[in-house]
Amino acid sequence: MKRLSKILSLMCVLAMALTCLILTSLAEGSAFAGGSGTEADPWQIGTADQLAYLAATVNDGSCGGYAGQYFVLTADIDLAGMAWSPIGNMNDMENHTTLFLGSFDGQGYKVSNLSFETDAFIVGAGLFGLNAGEIKNVCLENASVQCTEGTSMAIAALVGYSMGNVENCTVTNADVLGNNCVGGVIGGNMGNVSGCTADNVNVTVIGDNDFSEGLVQCDIAQCGGLIIGGGFGGVIDNCTAQGTVKAEGNEPVGLGGIGGCLEMMDSITNCTVDVTITTTKGGHAIGGLCGYAGTHTNGQVAAETEGIVTTQYPGVIENCTVNAKIDAPEATHVGGLVGTGLYYYGEETAFAARNCTVNGEITAVTPGAMAGRGEGCSFENCTANVTMNGEALPEIGATDRMYESADQ
Repeated sequence: MKRLSKILSLMCVLAMALTCLILTSLAEGSAFAGGSGTEADPWQIGTADQLAYLAATVNDGSCGGYAGQYFVLTADIDLAGMAWSPIGNMNDMENHTTLFLGSFDGQGYKVSNLSFETDAFIVGAGLFGLNAGEIKNVCLENASVQCTEGTSMAIAALVGYSMGNVENCTVTNADVLGNNCVGGVIGGNMGNVSGCTADNVNVTVIGDNDFSEGLVQCDIAQCGGLIIGGGFGGVIDNCTAQGTVKAEGNEPVGLGGIGGCLEMMDSITNCTVDVTITTTKGGHAIGGLCGYAGTHTNGQVAAETEGIVTTQYPGVIENCTVNAKIDAPEATHVGGLVGTGLYYYGEETAFAARNCTVNGEITAVTPGAMAGRGEGCSFENCTANVTMNGEALPEIGATDRMYESADQ
């Protein structure tokens, strides 16, 4: 019986390899514009149909996510009128064959008029759904991504959920709506992000939270940001964002200009943001740069559960400039730079801010010019001109209640 099982397994592997070989042969002839998939001779994509072919052959698992293969755009691509399927999905999380595992270089060409809307459950919506490879130099313009199902997550214009690297990408004129981990460029993130820009991006977080039994992290109306919705691990550097972040439901959590959550990141550096953040029914962990951030004294604390290892404590926030208007009546844990750390496995995560500048205006319950709550945090060579009702705010707010993770 075991021998038969091994034979069948081998046959499946061979069948998949043969399928991918056939598809690769087709690609050489017509599916892509040219190339062979190597770094020196990448697959070339110059039309909407060729980009859709990439999505189809990643999503059905037939090419193993194109692991180790290279792609380049060779022309601007207009997706107007196309029923888009995000590149990469969760259909094979055991073998990862339906994740994008290759390298995609947009070479500065524009992908325009992406439209994706669903009321069905989804994890990973955008131009790319799930990325565990590399995406760089992509310019996305005039995008609309709307996901309304209540438990969906990782929603963005460019990459829904990224476990790889994203660099030098731009999203311009985009509207993104979802419940959890909603971002202009990236929805959910566990990788490194650098040199990315969000320009005239509007992020809307929907859904209602219920904290009647305690202020504990939930996965309903949570995490919205112009670059990253919800990030856990990795680093972010040299990103610029301009736009709005809005929460429509009850007590949203984790809203920020660059990221809603930039938790367990070793460093957040050289970022600039101009943002308006609005809630109408309270909220927690809201900041001009990010809603919550920081690292744990034990860098291995999330290694087994999340696959994240940190090397910096406190996490570094350096050389960031924030201009923010935060209108969040009845909200707590609200800061011009960061909302708060997260109580996680026995302690609150902490950050060290250096050489940061914050200007703006906040309406909230207990706001701070730099942080709404900052246990274990420090601020060196930072300046803040942040007011509420015309009065200068203290550096740290008077919030005396921890915001807790559910992963205790």
